[in-house]
Amino acid sequence: MAAEPLKSSWKRDVPFRLGDVEVLPASGEIRTPRGVERLRPLLMDILLRLAAEPGAVVRRETLLEDVWRRRMVNDEVLSRAMAELRTTLGDDARVPRYIETLPKLGYRLVAAVSQAPAPLPGSDAPPLRASRSPAAIPGLLLLAAALGTAGWWALRAPPAPFAGLERRLTLARPLTSDPELELSPRFSPDGRHVAFALAGRDAAKIVVQSIDGGARQVVDGPGGETRMSPAFFPDGRRIAYWKGSDAGCSIVERNLDTGRERTLLDCAMSPRARFDLSADGRWIVFSGTARNQDPATLWVLEVDGGPPRPLTTSEKDLGDDIVPRFSPDAKQVAFFRGNASQRAPWVVNRGDPASAHAVARLEGLSYGFAWLGPDGPLLVAADWFGFRALNLLDVASGKARLVGARGARYPDAGPSGEIVFENAVYTANLWPVDPVSGPAKEPSWPSTRYSNEPEFSPDAAHLAFASNRDGADALYVATEGGEASRIAFGEGYRYLRPHWSPDGRSIYAVRTLAAAGSASPSEAVRVPATGGPAEVLAALGRSVGDVREGPGGILYWGEAADHALRLMRAPLADLAHPERLPLPLVSQYQLSGGRLAFTQPHLDKVTLCRLETLACAPLRIAIAPSGALHWALAPGGLYARTASNGTLRLARFDLATQAMTRQWNIAPSGAGSSIAVSADERHIVVAKEEDPAIDLMIAR
Repeated sequence: MAAEPLKSSWKRDVPFRLGDVEVLPASGEIRTPRGVERLRPLLMDILLRLAAEPGAVVRRETLLEDVWRRRMVNDEVLSRAMAELRTTLGDDARVPRYIETLPKLGYRLVAAVSQAPAPLPGSDAPPLRASRSPAAIPGLLLLAAALGTAGWWALRAPPAPFAGLERRLTLARPLTSDPELELSPRFSPDGRHVAFALAGRDAAKIVVQSIDGGARQVVDGPGGETRMSPAFFPDGRRIAYWKGSDAGCSIVERNLDTGRERTLLDCAMSPRARFDLSADGRWIVFSGTARNQDPATLWVLEVDGGPPRPLTTSEKDLGDDIVPRFSPDAKQVAFFRGNASQRAPWVVNRGDPASAHAVARLEGLSYGFAWLGPDGPLLVAADWFGFRALNLLDVASGKARLVGARGARYPDAGPSGEIVFENAVYTANLWPVDPVSGPAKEPSWPSTRYSNEPEFSPDAAHLAFASNRDGADALYVATEGGEASRIAFGEGYRYLRPHWSPDGRSIYAVRTLAAAGSASPSEAVRVPATGGPAEVLAALGRSVGDVREGPGGILYWGEAADHALRLMRAPLADLAHPERLPLPLVSQYQLSGGRLAFTQPHLDKVTLCRLETLACAPLRIAIAPSGALHWALAPGGLYARTASNGTLRLARFDLATQAMTRQWNIAPSGAGSSIAVSADERHIVVAKEEDPAIDLMIAR
């Protein structure tokens, strides 16, 4: 029987069917052919509003007005929410079974809406819940991974003080608004104060401030010293923090009443600035290295005695272990493992190094944890759902969901459910560099968002690049002095790493899901340079990290292997029979002039190979530390970010002599590749990250 229209009261608790899906608004659950899933309230509101007019087009502005009433949001928020809703339903925007998109108009339900059958009086039917039997769980997890929806399965409820996180995060307000950068906030044990670092260009100090914005205490030192990552001891009158200068570094304890300091750990193991102190004040966990060239691993130090003890081990290909956080009872440590934009959440028991394990098959740009209970869940700042925000991660199941606070980094949780976090705004623009006169005075195609990964077309007439300037990560093609045209984009997808075909007609790229709650497939695609449907190169698999066409119609691609790339190639006419190149795992590679160049994880050297013979040799060229992504290969030269007298610059090295031939006063920076050079070396473009704006926000 058809349900009566819900338009007049579309938020009411009336169960109904949407095709083969049963919708239960009262519990926030939907019952799909795959099992039971839970919708967050916003998504349920969208679904109910569409169901109020089944089969009719509900305009975008109507959805924004009805669902986000009294909140100013833009079309991008609606697009991402709709992509998330489709993911949960198992729907496909290209071949919709439930929700159809009408470009520039809105959305409509194409599945039949009908009244849900009620249980018979006295029925002993079990309540609607997901199966938790041991036999069912592996099958459900495999199915969820295959459908890319595992992140949207129901999480175990967080502890009571942290219930309703989504709503509270939408009401977060600034805690501070200093002109300098406000970093690494941590609550005092009683929740009445927050300690954080206030960083300028050359130094950083510690500030302890009451959460009502009143009294403030500053912990400073000589000029040129940097103090970072404060953490309170249980008495609330002592803090530990990382201190660094040209003379070295240390982790110290400071008495806020007397100003006395004592060193807890020296710089012998190069401890990273973001460490943690257990809530009972007994233990410090930090990321450091016992030997140069080794990846950073975790170490535990007892505050009142004994040397540091190793907590994790890692191979070079797996990346660094960083940003550790103790659970409230200090029995577990959460941390990220990986390289650059491929870091995954891990957990290890404090006294058992062998217990280290990945919590979830989720990778991305990652920015810190907060435990919301001794066994979780974890509040994680990461870009798992297409943009940097706070996500709730269940430690036991590895399932995650987005909870809000776009732009958030390094959260901390207070004793009464308060949340404090960095709100960071990043901008990166593309700057032309004339080989003779140097950098331009203004960037090309500036925006308030992030543009990077530039590459010139073979004739140097056009530039392709990736950017989120219009909301989602998309591909653009531009001419100098002209507009940037978006050529590859789509609701629910992110497009990255554009590379031109030798004939200049197509652009190869990597496409991933923008709203995946689990490890997202990473596909190679080919897009017409003038725009059009993306052709998926399915034969290359679903773990492609980078793809380029070389000379002779040979396709080269990097296949994800842990946190590096395994180089493969095959003729375009026979992609089903690839060959693995006899080379080590790489972090980045480039093709130019019949040569292949690559860098390896944790090594700042570039290796150059001839494509015909694959004879390789490392170049005697020094690039800046952590510059493994900031270089570009041209037929006659290598362009790289270098360090000179403590200043980062762009430099050109001659491939024949390996000598530096030119320097420019501009530093490539940011995420991803950052230098584009035309084949004739007459045109250069550099991606440069601008100074970020970082303020602290508090949700009470």
